Amino acid sequence: MADEPKDDGLTGAFYGPAIPPQQETTAAPRGRPFSKHEFKPYTLLCTAFKIFTLVLITVGLIVLLLWLIYQPKTLKIQVQDASLSRFNLSSSNLTIYPNLTLNITMRNPNQKYNVNFKRIEADAFYNGARFGFLILPNFRLDKKNTTTLVFSYVTPAVLIGDTVRTTFNREKSEGFFYIDLKMYLKVRLKMLIVQSVEYRPDVTCSLRLPAPGNATSAAVGFAVTECDVESFS
Repeated sequence: MADEPKDDGLTGAFYGPAIPPQQETTAAPRGRPFSKHEFKPYTLLCTAFKIFTLVLITVGLIVLLLWLIYQPKTLKIQVQDASLSRFNLSSSNLTIYPNLTLNITMRNPNQKYNVNFKRIEADAFYNGARFGFLILPNFRLDKKNTTTLVFSYVTPAVLIGDTVRTTFNREKSEGFFYIDLKMYLKVRLKMLIVQSVEYRPDVTCSLRLPAPGNATSAAVGFAVTECDVESFS
């Protein structure tokens, strides 16, 4: 009798034990792990720049506000008196011989600022040509105060221009000479211990002066002249 097949308990196909699902592996971080509270040099630089910008804007707004509140007023400059005791033009050339004396008042209308004059250059012009040049002493003009400057031009000067003689003869016959006084200033404003930047306002005074020896124009005399002064803006 043939041997019967042995029953090993396997009733179906067998594929082996179940294989658990593979877990994804991640690469181990290299170096020290990063903390969100850690400050890098770039972060510190950005923070410092933001703080500096904020401070700069704040200071700028404060300065602008103070400037608008205490904006300085323009100087008041007048020629109170001016006289020509001599004003001759040579017959052979264009050399002019002046004797011009000026009396000028300078007023500081500001209630908060003193004005420190660092340089005062006063030039006299006739027919567009300069015949006088002076550097006046420096001084301080206190707030709401007025000072007087007196100076003269007596040095001969050679004028340049083809129309000088024509203009001179015409004005002499009319009885009045027209002379321009130009002043170039360098000033600083001071409030308490704070000093401003340097300002350079220009001053122009257009003068109408009686001709020497002309009785008619001498009777009219010289009129107080307001000068044109550039502002501190």
